[in-house]
Formats: sequence, C-alpha cells, structure tokens
Amino acid sequence: MVRVCALVFTDGGLHLAGLRTVLLLLGAMASVTVAAMSLVLNRIKHSGQPRQVPASVLPKPSRPPRLRGEGVTITALISAGVFVVAIWVPPKDSDPLQDLTPQPVLSPIALPSASAIGPGAGIYVEYASGSSGMGCTAGFLVRTSTGQPGFLTAGHCNRPGNPSRVTMNLGGILPYAMLGRFSRTINEGSGDDQHDIGLIMLDGESVPQTSAIAASLPVSGVATDLWVGQQLCKYGMTTGHEECGQVLDITGSKVVFAAAGQCGDSGGPVYAVQSDGTASAVGIDIRGGNPLNPRAGCSAPAKFSVAELVQPWLKTWNLTVVTNEAAEPR
Repeated sequence: MVRVCALVFTDGGLHLAGLRTVLLLLGAMASVTVAAMSLVLNRIKHSGQPRQVPASVLPKPSRPPRLRGEGVTITALISAGVFVVAIWVPPKDSDPLQDLTPQPVLSPIALPSASAIGPGAGIYVEYASGSSGMGCTAGFLVRTSTGQPGFLTAGHCNRPGNPSRVTMNLGGILPYAMLGRFSRTINEGSGDDQHDIGLIMLDGESVPQTSAIAASLPVSGVATDLWVGQQLCKYGMTTGHEECGQVLDITGSKVVFAAAGQCGDSGGPVYAVQSDGTASAVGIDIRGGNPLNPRAGCSAPAKFSVAELVQPWLKTWNLTVVTNEAAEPR
C-alpha cells in the first residue's frame, strides 16, 4: 500500500504561471540553440586546410579581428542562464504558495461507501505512529453512561495503547470522514480465554449514525441466551453481505458458528435475527478458520467464524447498545 500525495495548480495559477514558464523555457531553448550553432560554425570555419599561397601575394599582417561567433556564443549562453533563473523566480506580485494546492491524501485501503456509521460499515484504522493501518468493520453502536456515542469493533484492529485515528468512506467523498479514536483496546491473543475487543468514541454528531445493521436491519436488544445449533448471522465489509450459520461451540466469552468470512470482516456485528424482523446483538466478529485449509490466511474465505460476546463488555465498560432507531440514518 502506497500513499500518494500530488501537487496541482490552482485555476488561477495554471494560466499565469504555466504560460510564463512555457515562454521562458522556449526562450532558454532558443538561446542555447543559437550558442550551439555558433560554436559549430566556428569549428567548421577553422577546421579546413588553407591553400598554399606564395608569400609575395600575401597581404601585410594586420591586427586579427575578433571572432563575432564567440561573442554571439557567450551572449546566448548568458541569455539562457537568465531565462532559467527567471523560471524559478516568482514575480513580485505573486505568492508561490498560492499557486500550489495539495491534493487530499487518500486512504491506502479502498473502503465501501456508506451513508452513516453503524454496524457493518467499513472503517480504516490509522495507527497513531502514522506508519501503517488496517481496514476493519464497525460493530454495534453504543453509548456511555454520560451519553457519549461510540461503537465496538475488534481489538486487533488497533495496536494496544495507541489512540489510533479512525475514518470511513462517507458517501464516496474524499478524503475519508474522521470518526474518532480508539479509547479502549483489548487484544490478548487467539486462545479461548483471551479477549479481542475495542471501543471507538465518536467525535460528536458530525457523522450520521444508524444502529441498524448495514443500515437496514434494526437492532432491538442484546441476546441473553445462546445454544448450540442456534442460527447466528454476521456482516462484514469485505464479504459485503449477510452470512449465517449454526452455533458450533460456546464459551464464557466466545461463540463459534458456521458462517463464512474474509479478512476485513473483523469487528463486524454478530447477531440473532428475531421473529419480528429485528436483530439481537450477540458479539463482535474477531476471526475465522477453515478446517480443510488451516493455513490459508487471507488467501481464501473462512468456513466458520468466531465472535467475542458483547454482553460482558457492556457491563465492564458501563455501555448500552443503541437500539429502537429507524433503519434510515439520522
């Protein structure tokens, strides 16, 4: 992934500075051409063999005239130098900083466009060091005890201890919209008793929010009972659609279910669809696997998914899941 930052001329600077530069360059090229032709002609003139003429007919020696070609050459070279210097010296009535406008820096990861931040939206996490980042999926919207908005995601999307910057592709407009920063990061590993979850606090209400999964499936509450064989679903930005499967295993902090997934789905919502067409929050997608190809990594979709249960963290961090909102973003 490579960041590209280009400089472009503004509308005003393009016509004035651009035309000036072109004319000066043409003048410099013309001067250099004159100088080169003069040198070539002088060499041709003096390189020929003189005829043998009797001394009696030779005129008396006189003061040798100066070569006009050498003067022309020196003058042309000086003119070319002046032209080149003039190209880089801005006129007195212009500010060079006003002629250049930096193009917005694009995020190194292409995120799907979304109309609001909510469960299932793609996010880009730029590490606090600025060296690199990671694409993940937003989980359930939450609020603190004081009403501050935020959302859950996978802890491994961030580097522990760093308040990494988080952005999203809001309506296809560049640069990506600033959402907030990580306030909590738990990334202990991939063991059954090791946790993986993070909390991002939103910077006010500047970005539209929706509690609905993929802005279409409303969240009505938090699931309290889980059992093996139960149907659970997930939504990730890379997969781009809902994937569902039966619960295979349940621990004190994790649930494993037979739903496919891909890298980039991490942090996305895991939920149970209710009979009334709403969803109950279950967990945050943290990883997946393929028993037939355990070392596939990101080269192949996972056959099952693992989620960190959200209910314990809602209690630990004193959070509530945002529910009972319309599917349309506000």
